[in-house]
Amino acid sequence: VCVTAGPFLSLSVFLALSVPEKVSLAGSRHPVMGFIGQDVVLPCQLSPHAGLPSMDVQWRKIDPEFIVVHEYLKEGTQELPGQGYQTRTELFLSEFHRGNISLKLKRLQVADDGQYRCFARSLEWSLDATTELRVAGSLGSDPAVAPVFIDVLGPRSSGISLACRSTGWFPKPELQWVGKNQQNLSTETVTDVTQGKENLYSVVSHVTVTEEDNRDISCIVRNSLLEMERQSAIHLSSDVFPRVSPWLAAFWALFVLVLIAAGACAYLGYTVKRKASQKKHAEKETLLTLGFRRARSYMVPVTLDTSHKHPELKVSEDGRRVWHKPPPSGLATSGILITVGREGFVPRRDHGGESQVCKWYWEVQVEDSLYWELGVLSATVRDKVRQEGLESFPEEGCLALRRSEGRYHPSEADTVIQSWAVKPTVVGVFLDLEEGNLSFYSV
Repeated sequence: VCVTAGPFLSLSVFLALSVPEKVSLAGSRHPVMGFIGQDVVLPCQLSPHAGLPSMDVQWRKIDPEFIVVHEYLKEGTQELPGQGYQTRTELFLSEFHRGNISLKLKRLQVADDGQYRCFARSLEWSLDATTELRVAGSLGSDPAVAPVFIDVLGPRSSGISLACRSTGWFPKPELQWVGKNQQNLSTETVTDVTQGKENLYSVVSHVTVTEEDNRDISCIVRNSLLEMERQSAIHLSSDVFPRVSPWLAAFWALFVLVLIAAGACAYLGYTVKRKASQKKHAEKETLLTLGFRRARSYMVPVTLDTSHKHPELKVSEDGRRVWHKPPPSGLATSGILITVGREGFVPRRDHGGESQVCKWYWEVQVEDSLYWELGVLSATVRDKVRQEGLESFPEEGCLALRRSEGRYHPSEADTVIQSWAVKPTVVGVFLDLEEGNLSFYSV
């Protein structure tokens, strides 16, 4: 559903194409594993085998950002790989008649890791399915790949400081120090993980070991995705450990007490700040609730205008409901599926006649639709809907909020403003001409 603002404003509604229940599209239920530099197939199966040469197919990478990976359009007259995927993608065209529209992705890179969505569309239906690709660095049996090194940095306090380093990992590795009798030293370490130009991870970790507890030390770096690891070990003799005087031990004991006192003060300060933040958040929630109640006080009825709509849309007799009725095969009408409200929004005098009312609120039931756009249109754009229809929204005269694939986009910019796991079934729209704002509420 979409909405826009102007001197004369109307409600507009968009509907997603309906899909016959007997046709379905499925990706992989479990993440697909791939290795850097190798090829992988992202499955996408149409059931029953309804694939046709005239079917349009598109693959997109949707996480962490939207990227077109591969397109197959107009019976194969256009088969285009996306930017950054040239010579690296391939569809199994000979398998289309079996409903197989899987994508082969070649020479995997770290940046290929993420979620992919397969889209298929014909004249009768439009479907999509999601598959997750997990990319990992292949360690194999070659010890030269991602080796682990231990460096002795020298005396530190009453022990010896050690450093462990390794490069060439993906995804982010886990590092563990192990001492005598497989004692875990991870609680005594400082570890830093960085990502280089090729998006491969490097890890450096420091630990201080004492003569009494640890002489045989191992550093283990692990790829949890592949359940593979590399390790290096070192033996420290008693001669390398420094001897500590009792005065130095007393100094460190006092130093620890000072640290504890400082930590207590810091925690007290943190608690005070957290309570202040919680109070501020509660006040903000209260203001939002009051704002919503105030907006609802300007509730107005909205009915749909049967003379201002796309030819394929049907409006109920009471003008409160709209649905899409596709034409016979091959007779589809171009343009945006849009209908507008009969009522216009112009400033009016209040009951006392002393001031103008420039605020309106209405609600739209979108139910469980994944694709909709709500907003307001100017009078000029509204007239175009009746006279010639709209092939696309103009840059001016239209202000709206669009929901697509679980994300919410404003009409004036190709950006994402919010992503919610919960889908609103009723959306409230509040137009405030005095402030120049158009607000949306999940009712």
